[in-house]
Amino acid sequence: MRTIAPAIALGNALVHKADIQTGITGGSIIAKAFEEAGLPKGVFNSILTDVEEVGDEFLTNPHSDFISFTGSTPVGRYIAGIAGQQLKRVALELGGNSPFVVLSDADVDQAVDAAVFGKFVHNGQICMSINRIIVQKDCYDEFVSKFVDRVKALQVGDPKDPETVIGPVINEKQADKINNLITQAKQEGLKVALEGERRGNVIPPHIFVDVPNDSTLAQTELFGPVAQIVPAETDEEAIQLASETEYGLSSAIFTRDVKKGEQFAQKIEAGMTHINDQTVNDQANVMFGGTKASGIGRFGNPWIVEELTISKWVSVQSEYRTFPF
Repeated sequence: MRTIAPAIALGNALVHKADIQTGITGGSIIAKAFEEAGLPKGVFNSILTDVEEVGDEFLTNPHSDFISFTGSTPVGRYIAGIAGQQLKRVALELGGNSPFVVLSDADVDQAVDAAVFGKFVHNGQICMSINRIIVQKDCYDEFVSKFVDRVKALQVGDPKDPETVIGPVINEKQADKINNLITQAKQEGLKVALEGERRGNVIPPHIFVDVPNDSTLAQTELFGPVAQIVPAETDEEAIQLASETEYGLSSAIFTRDVKKGEQFAQKIEAGMTHINDQTVNDQANVMFGGTKASGIGRFGNPWIVEELTISKWVSVQSEYRTFPF
């Protein structure tokens, strides 16, 4: 909706292709809402089909002037390549590896609360989800102990139970991917502080500690209920580690020194930084977007206006001009 609503408000007609796995919530319900609101036919068009059937039509059709895509970085690179051949504008919201940094002067209890939410809301299946928790050594042991205790208390199981926090991931393929990453991390010798047995597509929370920032686990967008805690010797190293990833979407830092947090925000290679908060934040009235492999373009008002319109210079000569010839 961060593209659909402003596109319509700015006078554009559009075609919306929802992921087939979320065709009802991401497609049909939206189409029905616009229909009931009285939107003229042909302004908003929703299609529910497999991506193979659509192919490159959106990218190559001469009637499409702009492509907005939310999805994986490999697909985003493909879209940018094809669209570039057509000199077609794109806005790409892609993958992330959001760091959550806890400096030595942080309020550890508040940091733990924020980290639990930012990591496990929607089972960690959000592009902004906390992917790496980077903790300075002076408060590392305290943070790990309290974080593990909090995560142990999260209810796992039936998503129909309102008390459940960790339910099934989106499908078996994703559950297999997460399970394989867990197995690989163990084989590589990473230390496990919390684990559990998979039941169908329900994967209980896993916590890895003392994780090297250059490990496969740390450099992979997990998209699941797997937390990893990376130690840092100093505040400066913690800030440096935060940017050591190909991605640059969201980030967060906990510190009692707000000025230090603001300096961190200027240094980190990320489109969004939240001081004394977690990484999953999205508001229509502020900028949303990433850098590096996390995409290009900006959403949110007024930035989205620049994406969805063409700026023009229109002049009116009110007095007769004289010319040199």
